[in-house]
Amino acid sequence: MSNLFTELKRRNVIRVTAAYVIVAWLLAQVADLALQNFGSPDWVVKTILLLLAMGLPVAVVLAWAFELTPQGIRREKDIDREQSMIGVNGRRLDFLIIGLLAIALVYFIYESRFESERPGLSELTTVAGIPAKSIAVIPFANFGSNEADSYLADGLAETLLNLLVQIDELQVAARTSAFKFRGTNEDVRIIGKQLGVATVLEGSVQRSGNRIRITAQLINVEDGFHLFSQSYERELDDIFAVQDEIAQAVVDALELTLLGKTPQPTQDIDAYESLLSLRSALRASTGSDMLELIESLRALTRDYPEYADAFATLSEAYKLHSMAAGLIPEDALASSIIASQKSIQLEPSNAIGYIALGRAYLMGGRFVEAAPVVERALQLQPGSADVLVMQGELLGMQGRFRDAVAVTERALLRDPLNANTRSALANRYLSAGRYDEAVTTLDFGLEINPEDLKLLWNRSQVLYKMGRPSLAMSSIAQLIELEPNYINALQDLFFIHIDAGDLDTARLILEQGEALSINRLADERALYCYIVGDKSCWHNATTRMLATRERFFVQTWHARMLYESGLVEEAIQSLLPAVEYFDQTGDSYGEFETRTNLAALYHLTGDIVRRDEVIDTIISPIRFGIEHGDEFWAAYFDIASAAAARGDADEALRNLEEAYARGFRQLWQFYHRIAFDPLHDNSEFQSFKERIRAENAAQLTEVGKHDGSRAL
Repeated sequence: MSNLFTELKRRNVIRVTAAYVIVAWLLAQVADLALQNFGSPDWVVKTILLLLAMGLPVAVVLAWAFELTPQGIRREKDIDREQSMIGVNGRRLDFLIIGLLAIALVYFIYESRFESERPGLSELTTVAGIPAKSIAVIPFANFGSNEADSYLADGLAETLLNLLVQIDELQVAARTSAFKFRGTNEDVRIIGKQLGVATVLEGSVQRSGNRIRITAQLINVEDGFHLFSQSYERELDDIFAVQDEIAQAVVDALELTLLGKTPQPTQDIDAYESLLSLRSALRASTGSDMLELIESLRALTRDYPEYADAFATLSEAYKLHSMAAGLIPEDALASSIIASQKSIQLEPSNAIGYIALGRAYLMGGRFVEAAPVVERALQLQPGSADVLVMQGELLGMQGRFRDAVAVTERALLRDPLNANTRSALANRYLSAGRYDEAVTTLDFGLEINPEDLKLLWNRSQVLYKMGRPSLAMSSIAQLIELEPNYINALQDLFFIHIDAGDLDTARLILEQGEALSINRLADERALYCYIVGDKSCWHNATTRMLATRERFFVQTWHARMLYESGLVEEAIQSLLPAVEYFDQTGDSYGEFETRTNLAALYHLTGDIVRRDEVIDTIISPIRFGIEHGDEFWAAYFDIASAAAARGDADEALRNLEEAYARGFRQLWQFYHRIAFDPLHDNSEFQSFKERIRAENAAQLTEVGKHDGSRAL
C-alpha cells in the first residue's frame, strides 16, 4: 500500500486530484451564480455538477498513465526515468494549487460576506425601514400566443398572493397595488419603493395546448439578486400543484413557515379559466355591463355548484351592482350575502368567502354580524389589506378610533396604490380629527391617478365634511366631468347648495339626479320639498321611500310626517322597528337621527323615563368614542341633539359650537332631527344657523355659481 501511495505521489496524481477538485468547485460556484441570474432551471446546474464529478476519475487515470514533456504528452511507461519531467511538473502543480487555493479563499470570504448582507434573510432588515420579510407578487407575463392566457397568468399570481398572505410574519403587498405593474417592465427597485417591500416575485407563463411552462423568480429589491429562480413544465391540470411549489420555494427563501396549502376550489381547469376571465371583466366593469356579468357568474355557479370561489366572486359582483347609479342597494346586498354564505358553506377554511361576506355585512351596516366574520378572515389571512380595512371599519363603528387608524394604516402599507384602501384611511383620519392627513392621503393617490373616481369622490366628501364646500366642489366638478352620471357626487352637490340657501341650483341638480333614479333621490326630494314648504310633494316623496326601501332616512321622514300631522304616538311607533334593527345589527347609519327623534317625541308626550333611557343609549357610545380618539364634529352634533331632545337649549348650543369649531357646516342635518324643532324660535340658534349659511354662501361665491352649473 505504501508503494502505491509513493507511486501516486511520484506521478503527481495526488496533486492533479487536488487541483481538479479546487477548479471544479470554483466552476460550480460560478455556474450556479450565472445560471441563477439567467433564470435557468435546476437541471442545468445539476447536469454541470454531474459532469464535473464524472471528470475526476478521468483526470486521475490520465495523471497516472501520462506525463507532460517538452515533446508533448507521452505515456509514462515509455519515458526514461532519468529524462522524466515529473519533478518539474510537480513544482508547477504546487504553485498552481497555491494560486487556486488563494482564489477559492477570496471567493469564499466574498460569498460569505455577500450572503450575510443579502436582504430578505431573517436576521436582517432592509433600507428605509422596509421589513426584510415583505413581498409583492406582480402579474406573471404571458409568453403564449393566445391573449386569453393572460387570465391564467394573472390567476397564478393572484393565487400565490392569497397563499402568502396567510403568513402573519410576512408583509404582502395587496393585489390591487401589485397589479398596477402589469406589463410595465418596471425596475424592481422602483416597484419595491412604491409598494414598500424588500422582495418581488415575478415570472412568466407560456401555454402550448395542454402543456404549460411557468418560470418564477424571487428578486431582492435592493440589489436585484435572485433569491431563487425555477422553471416548471407540466400539464395544464397540474397548475394547482405548481402554485403550492412556488409558494413553498418563496417561504424557504425567506425563512418562513407556510401555514398550509391554499384551498383549491376545483380541479376543473375550464371552470378555473372561466372564473379568471369573469373576474377580469368585473374589475374593468363601468356598471353598464354589470347585470350581464352577474348572469354569467350565476351560470358558472349552476354549472359548478361546488365552486366556492365562483360564489364569492358573485357576491362581489352583487356589491358592485348595489353601488351602480340609480339602484337601491338592499336587494343586491341581500343577494351578495347569500352568495358569500354559500362560498363559506362549501369551503369553511377559504378566506375569500369570509372576505366577501364581511364586506357585504359592512356595506349593509350589519356590524354585529360582521364582527365574527371579520375575525375569522383575520385568522385565515392575517396579512390581507382587505381584511385589515374591514377590521378598521369595525373598530371605528365600535368607537375605537385610534385603533381604527392604526389598523388601516397597516392596510395601506400593504396596499398603497388601492383607491379603496386609501379612501378608508382618509375616513379614519377624518373621524380622528386628523383632517390635513385625510386630504393628503387622498391627494397622494390622485397624483398617481388623477382620474380615479373613487378618490375624487372621497376627496370631495372629506372636504365637505371638513366645512370646505368650495374645495369639495372642485373635486366634484372634476368627477362629474369624467362621469356625468355619478349619482353620489350629484347628491353631495345638492346638499352643498341647500346648505348655502341656493335652492334654485339645488333643484336643478336634484332633477338631474332624479333622471337617473327617482327612487334613489327620494330623500333629497323630501328635504327640498320640506324646505320650500310643499307639503304634498314632501308627503309623496316620503310615501315613495316607504314603498321602495327600508332605511336610508325613510323612518325620519315618516315620523316627521306623522308628528306634524298631530299623530305623535303613531310617529313613535313608526320609529320602534328601526330602533330594533339597530339593536340587532349594530348599524349606525341613521341611528342617532332615529334615536334622538324618538327621545324628542317621548319628551313631547311627557314620557321622561323612556326619553332618558333612549338618551342614555345615545350618549354612552359617543362619550366612549371621544375618549378613544373621536374628534370629528358629528360626535358633538349628536350630543347637541340629545340635549335638545330633553329641552336643554343651552347645552345644545354649547355642543353645536364645539361641532362648528371642528368643521360642522351641514345645515340640512337639522331637518332630520325633530329634537331641534323647539329651538326654531331661539334667537341664538337662528343666529348660529345664519352664520353658517352666510359662510357657505360666501364659499360658493368664491368658486362662482358657473362652476356648480358646469358640473350639472
